[in-house]
Amino acid sequence: MSAQIEALFAAKRALRKELKERLRSLSSAVKVVESEKISERVISHPRYLSAKNVCVYVSMSEEVGTEALIKDALHRQKGLFVPYFNRDEMVMVRIADIADYNNLPVDTYGVRQPRDYLEREDAMTSTGLDLILCPGLGFSKQGHRIGRGKAYYDNYLSKYERSWGSAPYTIALAFSNQILDEVPCTPSDRILDEVITAK
Repeated sequence: MSAQIEALFAAKRALRKELKERLRSLSSAVKVVESEKISERVISHPRYLSAKNVCVYVSMSEEVGTEALIKDALHRQKGLFVPYFNRDEMVMVRIADIADYNNLPVDTYGVRQPRDYLEREDAMTSTGLDLILCPGLGFSKQGHRIGRGKAYYDNYLSKYERSWGSAPYTIALAFSNQILDEVPCTPSDRILDEVITAK
């Protein structure tokens, strides 16, 4: 590994630590208010309104809340897919209805995701996706993203592009204190199409 790449990875590690501290310092009340405003902006977004099949992450406590978006997508009878993670990769699997969503179990990492993912419809091999709503630790206004270091979304989008010829439209959902002037990136880091905040 070159010294330049090592320095880049070190910068990412330091930035992840800083961003985790920022998120921990954000009050629950601010998270609720900003999540509501972000959800309203997504629900009125032309890309969301026109999408037939969408992937929405199931939010954890330090992420922009997505429950309202999940319920809205199901209410509109969109094809709703959520991420399932294992150690090696991420797949997007279908959620049938609100009861199915409400019954998602919590795994050992505190993430709600379906244990029966192998039995569920996989977006990559079935309908495809029109839109992916992405979490992360930090974002630039230009769509650069820093996640938790596993490259799940980068790898998924690259695999999807190889399979389908182009990637779905991607929108990051971010609290105001997650927006950065710049994000250190490698050539394999994907640039998202858009970042939505409460402002």
